[in-house]
Formats: sequence, C-alpha cells, structure tokens
Amino acid sequence: MEQQNNDLALNDFASVANTEVALDNVSHSVPLQLEVQVVDFVSNYAVRGLLEGFTPGEVTILLNEPISEQRMVSVRLNSFAFEGQTLYCRPRQNQFEAHISIDDVEANGLRIAPRFPVNLPAQLFLSQTEPISITIIDISSAGLGIELPVSVEFGQPIAVASGSVFVFAIIRHCRQLSEGMFRAGAEMHHLLQKEIDVTTDTPRSNFLQKVLRKRSPKGADLTLAWR
Repeated sequence: MEQQNNDLALNDFASVANTEVALDNVSHSVPLQLEVQVVDFVSNYAVRGLLEGFTPGEVTILLNEPISEQRMVSVRLNSFAFEGQTLYCRPRQNQFEAHISIDDVEANGLRIAPRFPVNLPAQLFLSQTEPISITIIDISSAGLGIELPVSVEFGQPIAVASGSVFVFAIIRHCRQLSEGMFRAGAEMHHLLQKEIDVTTDTPRSNFLQKVLRKRSPKGADLTLAWR
C-alpha cells in the first residue's frame, strides 16, 4: 500500500512537471546510464544495454549489438519492466543506438492508468467454446492484462471470471509471447460480483478493492474477490 501511494504521488508530481522535452535535449543532458535488458517478445533473445535517457513516449538505449526495428520488446530494469516497440536502431561509434517506445501512455508520456502486477488464475469465455484457463497478470481501473494459450482479435468481446468476480471486456491488443502463449490487453466494460459472506476480519484496504470500487456504482462496498 505504501508503494502504491508513492507511485500515485510520483504520477501527480509528474503531471505538474513540464514533460515537453525535445529528443535533442536528451543527448545534451547527463545520461542516466542505467543497465537494462531488451528482450524480444517472440524469440525471447535478450540484449544488454545502457538506458541513456527518455522523452515522452520513448527511451534511448545504447546497445552492444543491433536489434531489429519494428519489433515488440520488453525493457527490463532490475525487477521492473515495460513493453514497447523498437522505433529505430542505428550504429553509433562502436555500438548501436536504439529508440524504443513506451506502450500505454498518453501523448504527454504519462501512463493512462496505473497498472498493478498480479498473478491470478481465471477463466476466459469466448463464443461457443469451453472456458479457457488464463492468468491475469496486471489490473488497472481501465482494464486487464492477461496471458492465454490462444490468440484473440482486436475488438473481440470476452468474459473473464476469477474468484467471485465476473468481467465483460473488449480486447484492445494481442501479441504472441512464445509458441502457444499470447498476451492481451482488455478494456473492462462491466464488472459483476457474486454475493459472498463477509467476515468481520476481512481486509478492507487493498488496491484491487479500490479498482473494483471505481468500476462499481458510487458508494458500493465491495470486498476483495480476485482469489
């Protein structure tokens, strides 16, 4: 909870700050020099590099070997990671300069809605098929990130059940992670909850509970059910 509050405070601070920084200005500032790994989504091949700086919507990374352009990748920094696309990769002296987009951001470079990593088993319901076992990997007030064994099309309506929560959502993107495994993002439209008994010692403060409240009628008191 403390970490969540810190993250929200940082977002509030960033929204006040001037984010209109030109790319040329980054090259003239002191580089960050953060060690990262750039991992290709399909092949899972990782290339080490140094993250030198960022502008709204993208980062600049200096690599020891080239990476393909227009590829979906994950940029990993310690235990943190974000997804993006290689926009540019060109030689620079004896190394390679890559520009990689930061997905899920507004035009000003700020995240649309904070996403919280989870690892929740769930069931995916598609038209005229048996329920499919999936994993919810992140959740925000706007939607869900899921990993699943089948590909789903952009705009496809889905239903997801986890614990006592049932969600109607629309697929907004889907890409292949590996053979037989895909990652998709879904925009939540309706969130329903089964009637469950609430004990007096049920935790009443949780970031998932707050997400549920944001998706429910004003004043509704929902308990955590993503279990």
